[in-house]
Amino acid sequence: MDGKENRSVGLVLEGGGTRGAYTSGVLDVFLEEKLVFPCIYGISAGACNALSYISGQKGRNFEIFYRYIRDERYLSIASLHKTGSLFGFDFIFGELSHTLLPFDYEAFFGSPTELKAGATDLNTGKAVFFGKKEMDESLVPVRASSSLPFVSPIVSWMGHELLDGGCAMPIPLEQAMQDGYEKNIVVLTRDATYKKRSRPEFPRAVLRVKYGDYPEFVRCMLERGQEYNRELELCRQAEEKEQAVVIRPSRPLTVSRYEKNPEHLKEIYLLGMKDAREKLPEIFACLESQEA
Repeated sequence: MDGKENRSVGLVLEGGGTRGAYTSGVLDVFLEEKLVFPCIYGISAGACNALSYISGQKGRNFEIFYRYIRDERYLSIASLHKTGSLFGFDFIFGELSHTLLPFDYEAFFGSPTELKAGATDLNTGKAVFFGKKEMDESLVPVRASSSLPFVSPIVSWMGHELLDGGCAMPIPLEQAMQDGYEKNIVVLTRDATYKKRSRPEFPRAVLRVKYGDYPEFVRCMLERGQEYNRELELCRQAEEKEQAVVIRPSRPLTVSRYEKNPEHLKEIYLLGMKDAREKLPEIFACLESQEA
């Protein structure tokens, strides 16, 4: 077996909106190094980035945000008013993926690498993961995984009502471990100093007005800060036990999840490449330790 490929090491990708430009840089280094993983667990922007990585299209994710981040069809209030979503998913998974920067669907679905895209089930308040067998060319589970509360419509798929996977499981390392991946490579989009505040992002009253029919989802949103910090601690413990190699920004990212400046996103992309290259010795050691 190629020393850069291993069937028992998972790849875990956090979301983060346009901070996902960092993950784009990391994954392009992985493509340069021909790093192959059996399964990728992606949340929101992490799941989106995983698409071009699995299809082997180095640089495609960079081209998407660098060339189209200022396009109203990609991310804008105009898109929110027109489609109900701040991110223009009809454009992203439509014209962009089929005409402007074509996605290689054949390579994606033909790849032995599985994608587990995580979304939040509004009825249970828990994460649910969809593999490639549950996807077609519309890639609805990836779209659901990226559908942020309040600025995206609820996505119905296979009997589930879904929104952003980051609500219930922002960093899906625990899912990878439960599925049997004892060692994992984890890509975060926050630096080592970051912790989410425990106070809810949205007041309970606001959540109840919008999502009152989904009490478990309201609970999930109220506990999101604690859950995120718990998952960060799980990453730290896995690192300490040499069960994970964690790639995180080597400095705080001074952009929001809705960054519109392509040059700022390019800086983050290049930082992701730099940080990934510095972690390559650890990654190779992790892969080699699992060879049998």
